[in-house]
Amino acid sequence: MRVLAFDASSTTGWAFFAGPRARPHLGSFDLPSTAADYGARSLAMQRQVSKLIDDHGPEVIAFEAPIFLPRDRWHTRRLLTSLVVVIELVACARGLRCIEVDPSVTKASLCGPRRKVGGKFRAASKDEMMIAAVNMGWSVANDHEADACGVATATFAHLQREPA
Repeated sequence: MRVLAFDASSTTGWAFFAGPRARPHLGSFDLPSTAADYGARSLAMQRQVSKLIDDHGPEVIAFEAPIFLPRDRWHTRRLLTSLVVVIELVACARGLRCIEVDPSVTKASLCGPRRKVGGKFRAASKDEMMIAAVNMGWSVANDHEADACGVATATFAHLQREPA
């Protein structure tokens, strides 16, 4: 099963795995930074996702669900939501299965389950995700690519659990 996974944000990381044990092709891209031009950002995302599908021929598209913090402005929430909707739209238009992965599952897929630190549960940090990806032998350039790897590994685990 070939999986193309995304960590969508202003800098979007992606990882393509030709199979669960394959060495990934990795990359990231920056979207236009015009503050309120959601159309331009969405169009840029659509073009990048389409090109990556054309280049790699995945069977499944996966993305990490947006994380919304209480302090996030509506602009941030709108941007992150629009980016994952574009991924879903392109996948649907191409007839590809699309899977949303919870951030806690993404982090656990590379770093193990959340652990208690100082009496509170804590998920893996960006640095821990990068270290885990490097320890897998993957040449990640940034935390967005590491997160995309986590999305892909979580997707493979999900697909293996599905009934035939």
